[in-house]
Amino acid sequence: MKTQFMKAASLALQNKINKLKLRAFKAVTDLSKCKSCGTCIKICPLKIREFGLDGKAVTVGLCFGCNIRTRKCPNNAIDLYVYH
Repeated sequence: MKTQFMKAASLALQNKINKLKLRAFKAVTDLSKCKSCGTCIKICPLKIREFGLDGKAVTVGLCFGCNIRTRKCPNNAIDLYVYH
């Protein structure tokens, strides 16, 4: 009986842990839409955006997908993709 309870408790705990796992995202800039306004660089909470050599905003790290940049980009130049 105790073993069954422990298995059930362990399974319940594992399900909770799995729900908490965060996914990483990659923010991809459509360079034909980017007007180098810098909005995404200013508002990114993780500060993983910067201007590339061509003057366009690029992502230099993985994000957690807060979606702030994609919503605030005046040119809809940023898309988020789950990073595998």
